Amino acid sequence: MTILWETIPEAITVLPGHPLYTILVCTVGGVTLGLGRIHLGDHPGDVEKLLSEIRGGRTIDHDEISKGAVNSLISLVFGASLGPELALVAIGGGLSSHALARLNTAIRTAWSATVANTSVSLRDLFYPATDRSAQPIGKSDIPPIPRWWRWIPGLAAIVLGLVALKVAAGNGLKFGYAVPEFQSANLMWHLGGAILFGAIGGLVSVLYLRFRHQLQDRRGNENRLVRSAVGGFTLGFAGAVAPGILFSGQNAINALFTGLPLPTEALLVAGLTKIMMVSVMLETGWKGGPIFPLLAGGAAIGAALAQVLPGIGTIVGLTATMAGVPTGELPRPLIIAGSVALFYSSSLFVVAVLGAVAGTLVVRTTRMM
Repeated sequence: MTILWETIPEAITVLPGHPLYTILVCTVGGVTLGLGRIHLGDHPGDVEKLLSEIRGGRTIDHDEISKGAVNSLISLVFGASLGPELALVAIGGGLSSHALARLNTAIRTAWSATVANTSVSLRDLFYPATDRSAQPIGKSDIPPIPRWWRWIPGLAAIVLGLVALKVAAGNGLKFGYAVPEFQSANLMWHLGGAILFGAIGGLVSVLYLRFRHQLQDRRGNENRLVRSAVGGFTLGFAGAVAPGILFSGQNAINALFTGLPLPTEALLVAGLTKIMMVSVMLETGWKGGPIFPLLAGGAAIGAALAQVLPGIGTIVGLTATMAGVPTGELPRPLIIAGSVALFYSSSLFVVAVLGAVAGTLVVRTTRMM
């Protein structure tokens, strides 16, 4: 990634971020991805479908995993306004399907051995040696595997998954960017503001979903190469105007927390453009996850609105709106709030929970209308 976006431009005496170079690189990326989708297949596919297949016992083919990894890597390297979570789920989920098949056998073996050894030890303790052979241990004597026994590998997988996600998102194993801590002398006022800003984030999420559905309706049966190339050109044009549109945007969130000297209009346009670009990327076949860029777009919108509505504060407005925007794609407030606390600051957790809950309620209410 550094070679493509920094080393090569410097070698050909083009400033990194030059508009024409950005358009060229993103368009080439779209063409490359389109060829990959034609010859390798449109992998990885939908995350929910993949996970449901794994839960149903399907073992993902190694060839499918590697092809999905290649397409995801092409998208992310060429500046897709998407996050790494789809690639991680596709690769990790595919590999875990193989591990799960072996793990189920290992769990049954370990449980049977544990019960058998415990039974033998108790028998040796309470029965005389002459009676041992008269009481063999059969399969029917081994009770079913308890549910809590199966939680052990699951908890280990969650920990490893969080670490892998953090490493992929940046900043190494150091959890949390250097952002201001949330402190309030008027807690109820700020928490009420968090609900308001989270609801605004939910409205933005509704608009994002409607825009994406419109793109889906107009997609038709276009060639994969053409679609991906158009997406790349659009990304390049947007990135040439505003370089912050490129990539997932988690570093931009850190800059917003520390204070970007931008007017309200610029922040608002940047946030909305970032969110719209997520829809364009996904509907033109680029591979990546929507959560990180939606967080970044929501953060920009929240920072802009915090300037318009004084008294709430940038930290509260930014955090709550940022948590509310992804709720259309991920209606799980605790996961969103936990991600915000994990990557930025644990002091933001309560504000993020309120914002995510408010956003989720707005999205659900709108869908029922």
